[in-house]
Amino acid sequence: MKTKQLILGGRAQVKVAIAQISSQFLNREACITRAVEAIREAASNGAELVVFPEVWLAGYPYWTEGWDSNMPEWVNGRVRFHDAAVLIPSEDTERLANAARDNNTHVVMGCNEMDSRPGAQTIYNTLLFIGREGNLLGKHRKLIPTFTERMFWGQGDGRDLVVFETDIGRIGGLICGENLMTTARAAMAAQGEHIHIAVFPGSFALHTGPQLEEPDKAGYFWGNFAARAHAMEAGTFVIQACSFIDEKDIPDDFPYKGKMNTSYAHGGSAIISPLGVPLVEPQYGSQIIYGELQADMIKAVKAILDSVGHYDRPDVLRLLVRRERGWESADTPVNPQNIRWNDNDLRRAADQYDIDESLVYKVVEDIQK
Repeated sequence: MKTKQLILGGRAQVKVAIAQISSQFLNREACITRAVEAIREAASNGAELVVFPEVWLAGYPYWTEGWDSNMPEWVNGRVRFHDAAVLIPSEDTERLANAARDNNTHVVMGCNEMDSRPGAQTIYNTLLFIGREGNLLGKHRKLIPTFTERMFWGQGDGRDLVVFETDIGRIGGLICGENLMTTARAAMAAQGEHIHIAVFPGSFALHTGPQLEEPDKAGYFWGNFAARAHAMEAGTFVIQACSFIDEKDIPDDFPYKGKMNTSYAHGGSAIISPLGVPLVEPQYGSQIIYGELQADMIKAVKAILDSVGHYDRPDVLRLLVRRERGWESADTPVNPQNIRWNDNDLRRAADQYDIDESLVYKVVEDIQK
């Protein structure tokens, strides 16, 4: 029986890291190798949570398509985008899970996820959550791709609005424009986030230059404001992870190289306190960014503004989320395991209970049919 609410898993502080480093654009294998190296480095510096930006594995579609697209270029680009997508779970996620386990750290990875249903080839913009024991905690698919993103990604659903209980606190996340979706953020807050992951393909300002999205150089990036607002409204820390792209990591034979707006993929990651004040101001360029989260900050802020407690009026306002069981109150407890068990989980269970591994696999397969 619990005797008290545990903030950050009962820890006084937790060190976190943002891997603001360039991915190997649309090269899944090389991306994972680079991610494993970054996880190892961050963990060696004490990080217990390592966060990668939006679709870091293995690339954001910075190019534009339309009816006037050059057909050979379009086919080439689409095939490479398809081939760089990740199945969850798979050998690819197993490599990331092993890195998390070997380095005793939690990992949140932005990735292009391939639909695992037979015959389906839809790709999703996904956040993958991996525990420090190498277990896949679950995933979040972007609910509504933004603007031209709708040509590349499918839509998530109510199962993807979930917060994961870990030994360093309750962790949830939203992707880019979702951090402007008031009801989506409220659903995450209702589940008691301690750490909110907000990922972006860079940091950009709108309508400040000749392009729709220009690199933010003056603090106008709306992601900064959204992250700070959510931090204070939810009483949570926000890990704001923004992409950095090195042009040399884009293959020379990629048909859209030189035609993509990657100028705003210059970083801009930050770490925000529950007061909405940056603990780490936006940082630019290739680097791993570190920050310390103090549990007392959440406790102090909640004494003033507890948006799911004394500063809430559930008798007047109520948020519903449509999950598999139908419409439910946003704060209804949910099973966060929204992906199938991976090999690490099954092997660990077999070892723990001294059961033949093949039998464990068979039982799981029967359950999941």
